This record gives sequence, structure tokens and C-alpha cells, in this order.
Amino acid sequence: MRHRLFLIIFGCLLSLTVIKTAWSEDLLFFTEHYPPYNFIGPEGEVSGISTEIVQEIMKRTGFAYRIKLTPWKRAYELTLSQKNTCLFTTGRTKERDNLFKWVTPLTENPIVLFAQPTSTIKITQLSDLSEYRIGGYLGDAAVDYLVTRNIPVETVRDDKLNVRKLQGGRIDLWVTGEMAGHALANKTGDEIKKIFKLTAIAGGIACNLHLSDLITTRLQQELHALYQEGFIERVYHKYDPNLSVPIYKAE
Repeated sequence: MRHRLFLIIFGCLLSLTVIKTAWSEDLLFFTEHYPPYNFIGPEGEVSGISTEIVQEIMKRTGFAYRIKLTPWKRAYELTLSQKNTCLFTTGRTKERDNLFKWVTPLTENPIVLFAQPTSTIKITQLSDLSEYRIGGYLGDAAVDYLVTRNIPVETVRDDKLNVRKLQGGRIDLWVTGEMAGHALANKTGDEIKKIFKLTAIAGGIACNLHLSDLITTRLQQELHALYQEGFIERVYHKYDPNLSVPIYKAE
């Protein structure tokens, strides 16, 4: 009995040692301004639903880390090329699936088309979009969804510019995440109308392929525990009691 207990304790200590060895430097998390998931708070701190979840995961692991707010396209490219980096909240699409190691889900993001509140545009299928000018955010999964289906999208580097373009009549439709679209429009004081839901994309933490599997496995385990304990639901409902909480599906 004592021998078995010794082996269990030794195994746990060995696992921790291996993880610490793999963890040779701080893990750098990139994120973007994409409310309510990630944004700069009133005192200059990075905040939001996904940010709070990542912070709690890292608190539980005890690993050193940093979070850096970075323009999306730049953050995406850096995560692809730099070893100890991760990016959130990243839509897990078919095109991106093999480019990263994933910790999911943080979100379940409905991708929709917005128009001006007085718009009479009616969309029932993708082929209806061919006659309209569509705006989107450079590198966004919402844009990728349309472009991979041969639907052109005019992109900008800051998604809130699409609110202005929509109101100014420079685009007919704006493709983005539903929650983020409403949050950005509320901030600028503009009214928008949802025209059509395209799909829903699960979002999570996308990590560089060279990051140790021991690290991503540990992050996934802690995320699972947060779902089981009700932490995820509490964070979502702190921002809005009406928000739908993602369903955790073990892979």
C-alpha cells in the first residue's frame, strides 16, 4: 500500500517537474478589442468575458503569463510564428483548425449580417448577397466564412469603422459577431438591425503549434473545471444575464 502511494506521489511530482521544464518562459497571450469578450476597461486594464476566463485558468495553473492587446491581424501572425504564444478569442474554423493547438470553448459566437435600421434588405440564402456591398474586419472568422464561399467582403483594420461605413451608406451589410456588433454600435451610439444569421463559430484559445502539449492539456483541464463549477456561467451573466453560455463538449 505504501509502495503504491509512493508511486502515485512520485508520478505527480514528476509530471509537475516535466511541466515546469516545458514552461521555460512566460506564456504571452495576445487578444484584441472585441467587446464584450475582450476590451480595455475604465482603468486601462484588459477585461471582458474571455479575458476573465483566461485569467482564472492561469491563476489556477500558477504559470507565469502576460496578456497583450494587439491588432487582430498582427496578433494572429505572431501566434503562428512565436513558440510560447496564444491568441484569444479565436474562432475555430475548418481553415484554422490545424494551424494551432486549441483550448476551447470560451465562446459560441453567432455570425450575423447587420444593416441600417431602416433597411428593407431581405436575405434568405447566401446567393442573395451577390448584389450587396459587405463590410468586415480584416482577419476575422466572420469574413473568412464568406470569402471561402466566394462572397467578396471589404475589410478594415478596426471593426468599429464598419459601423460608420454602414451608417454612411458606404456598405449595405456588415458581417460580424452578433454580440460584438451590438457592443460596438452601442458605443458609437448608432442603431443597427440584424438581417440574417449565417452560422455560429466556437471561439477559444489558439496556441502556437510548438507550445508543449503538457501546457495546453493543463489549460484545457482547468477550463473544463470552470464549466463544471459554474464559473463560466457566472462570468457570462455578470456582463449580461440574457447571454447564452457555451456548452462544453469534451474532445
